[in-house]
Amino acid sequence: MVDLLYIRDEETYTDGQVIFEEGGFSDWVYVLLEGQVKVIKNTPKGRVTVAKLMEGDFIGELEFLDLGKEPRSVTAVAVGEVRLGVIDRDRLRREYDSLSPDFRKIIRILVQRTRRITQLAATLAAS
Repeated sequence: MVDLLYIRDEETYTDGQVIFEEGGFSDWVYVLLEGQVKVIKNTPKGRVTVAKLMEGDFIGELEFLDLGKEPRSVTAVAVGEVRLGVIDRDRLRREYDSLSPDFRKIIRILVQRTRRITQLAATLAAS
């Protein structure tokens, strides 16, 4: 679980409520405090669920690590009642910026790879 000092706010969502939509821009990171979140990817054949997140999981970390320059790669939807902790992105950014340039490059490569794998998994699931 994330250090509670990193949580700057909390948000609640009801069953079926969209937390964020694929294609949107934001670099907020959330930690799932209670409930479950369905992660959905759009494909040419329709929407595909690519993951179900549980308490303690992070949501929105890829866009944060992309510095908010890339759009959200998935849609996040509440399953039942959901409580999210909003991570203090300024504090997180300072910690990220303190990493060596080489390590930040490795993280960016992993983010790109994760985006490609998610797209491939969604495409395969839809076929």
